[in-house]
Amino acid sequence: MDILENKNIEKKSAEEEKNLELGKISVSKDVVAIIVAMEAIKVKGVVGLTGGRKGLAAPILDKNNLNKGIDVVMAQNQKEVALTVSLVADYSVGIYQTAREVQKNIKKAVETMAGLIVSKVDINVLDVKFKEDLEKEKKEEDTKKEKPVEVKEKTPAKKDDK
Repeated sequence: MDILENKNIEKKSAEEEKNLELGKISVSKDVVAIIVAMEAIKVKGVVGLTGGRKGLAAPILDKNNLNKGIDVVMAQNQKEVALTVSLVADYSVGIYQTAREVQKNIKKAVETMAGLIVSKVDINVLDVKFKEDLEKEKKEEDTKKEKPVEVKEKTPAKKDDK
């Protein structure tokens, strides 16, 4: 080890010690899961995340379902994380390339945003959707949005004349 490299290590250790003086920072598993979900659904070819049953992809931007299909395993030191993401892919887009891009995006985002070391990102493609299915689902959603809601007017209750 040369002198320059040794000085860099000493400098890094001093910076780490200084940072420890400020206090501890911890990021919950739920926060990591939200980061993972948001990054996964940004990738072209990801239809949604799924909790495991075929055909049941979580709605893409529903806050209640953001962590469905995501398993976060935090190391004891709380600095390292292993991730598993279960998703539904668009059949018309390359599944392998989609999964690779999801892995890269998630790793980068979790390391940058949460300051954690990502040891692995496993991707499980549990279902695929075909273009025709996606178009049909989109039409059904659009029809639900366009359908006017009927409002029934209440008729005033009749008073009994006694």
